[in-house]
Amino acid sequence: MQVTLSDTILRNLIKNNDGNRVSLTDSKTKGLSVEVRRASATFYLRTAYQKRSKRITLGQFPALCVTDARKLCAEHKRQFVLQVHAGVLNTNVDMRFDVYYEQHYLPWCKSYRRTYSSHQSLYKNHLRDRFGSVVLSDLSSRHILGFVNHLMQKGYSKSFINKSVQHLRSALKRAEELCGADTHASLYKPFTLLRCNPPKERFLDTDEAKRLRDFVAANVGDAVCLLIGFLMYTGARRHEAFNAEWQHINLERRSWYVPLTKNGKPRYIVLNSRALTVIGHARALQNQLYTHKPQWLFANPQTHKPYRCIHHRWSRIREQLGLDGMRIHDLRHSYASTLVNNGATLYEVQKLLGHARSATTERYAHLANHRLQQAASLIDKAYE
Repeated sequence: MQVTLSDTILRNLIKNNDGNRVSLTDSKTKGLSVEVRRASATFYLRTAYQKRSKRITLGQFPALCVTDARKLCAEHKRQFVLQVHAGVLNTNVDMRFDVYYEQHYLPWCKSYRRTYSSHQSLYKNHLRDRFGSVVLSDLSSRHILGFVNHLMQKGYSKSFINKSVQHLRSALKRAEELCGADTHASLYKPFTLLRCNPPKERFLDTDEAKRLRDFVAANVGDAVCLLIGFLMYTGARRHEAFNAEWQHINLERRSWYVPLTKNGKPRYIVLNSRALTVIGHARALQNQLYTHKPQWLFANPQTHKPYRCIHHRWSRIREQLGLDGMRIHDLRHSYASTLVNNGATLYEVQKLLGHARSATTERYAHLANHRLQQAASLIDKAYE
């Protein structure tokens, strides 16, 4: 938003800030902007030099007032024109993509991102060979568009391509912060992502659910089958069940503590009788297999560590039971749909699934239509 910046405006914005970042540009000085946060405001100058976009941090308010920030902008622009101020031009930072990614971005991801392994995998499998030798300041949206076409020809899904593009653009935009490297001006313009079809949601019907329940009950000596049953009866996310530990199970309170969820916060999962039965079978199986009690509920007998992938086993089970198109994550959807179809409110489903936002749970609202029809039929009874 463009306004005529003043010290008074910035003081009021800092005082009334609710935690969200507010960005303003100055109508008097071209390129001058300020980002206001909960307890501070920072001035920036964005300008173009040799057809490359450059953002310079000027300082924080109130140590630097609006008048001084405008003067500093003018001085920086003058030095650009004269090309005598090496500190402003910063011409000595012009590195290759692979050097930036390996020496600066990946170490940052290891400290600040829970998905470090995903970033590392994307770089090794897709980004390094294609962009490794490209200088950061030359890597533009044109290169990214070529990357999209390349992945499309390889047959990758649109959702994967969009995620890869978002990751790449985010990594490039952070280059100035991490190492002071210049980036191409086109990266700061909107980039159109591929249009994806809404994700398909698969639910177990009554017969399918019965076949899967019977299969789990008949194979209690198989840790993978018990893990599948546990996912079915708790609605937990896959990684939550894979990493479930005995120390987090409270049988007396019928609860399971998950220390780290998808949104980075811990939560408690209520355990029903069927889930407790699976836990009992898991304990009995481990008593047979191990002389010591493993740390995890569903330890891999070969590695004595949590399972990391059960896709091949699940594919065989799915084919054997006739569960075409059923993914592991769809067991979570089936758990939610069963709750809704049997009278649970969307609020209750949200809490049981651990959704941070109610909007995520709204996807199951259409399953409760029969309850709305029953409520609407009360009018018929009233007017008889």
